[in-house]
Amino acid sequence: MAVTLLDLNRPALWPVDLRAYLDAHYDLFVGWERGDVAAPAYDKAIYGLIDVLQPYAITGWHCARLTDAEIDHILRDGMQLPNIAMLDSRIDALAASGELAPDIAARLKAKNQGGDTNRAGMVWFCFFHPRLAGESGIERFFRHWGGEALYNSHECDPITSPAISVVGTPCVVEADIPIASLGKHGGLSFKIVRRYLKHRGFRTREPVDHEDRIRMPLPAETIRRIVRFPEAEFCSLTGCEEWRKPLRTASGGPA
Repeated sequence: MAVTLLDLNRPALWPVDLRAYLDAHYDLFVGWERGDVAAPAYDKAIYGLIDVLQPYAITGWHCARLTDAEIDHILRDGMQLPNIAMLDSRIDALAASGELAPDIAARLKAKNQGGDTNRAGMVWFCFFHPRLAGESGIERFFRHWGGEALYNSHECDPITSPAISVVGTPCVVEADIPIASLGKHGGLSFKIVRRYLKHRGFRTREPVDHEDRIRMPLPAETIRRIVRFPEAEFCSLTGCEEWRKPLRTASGGPA
């Protein structure tokens, strides 16, 4: 997949067509921040920016607890969009390998959010180093296997929680995400405009860091690497060494 990578932190190096579009709309974007521009004009400019951004990609990080087989699958085949069938298949695989007891697997399959419309068909990424979200923002992703659609229903369960807390390894998946895979909404465009305005010297307290969900599978060639706990780079990306509650290895002990 040949896409140009957009470094969100370096506006001076953004592609010429993107900078030209932002320069041409500078007065309008500043006016909107100051409350001097009507919504229809601003919306039109944002829709135009969405189109300009489509050919590019941005680096994102996905936090999860993954098994060795899942890590190998992502590196080989990329990331597919989750659904209830995929979650059931992942649970069955662990039951078949002996990593989950059959009764635990049955409980997990009977109670989860894998088919919920706000979870199925999307994978979330943050487009800033995960450590910026802090312990409260990311630590739950690493405590239990299965993803939020599973652990939301089990992390407080005295029977299933211990079982999925020792499966897999805390990981950060680093990938170059095609902006087109995020869908044509204004979320990223708003942050791009604010980063551009800050680069031009305009002060804003509005957030510039972006998180979003992909709605198309990621090919393997977009995956840069998967960083595992307790590797030094994992600790650097997450800041986990500064957390009040330390992460544990699969055996349940400290790293």
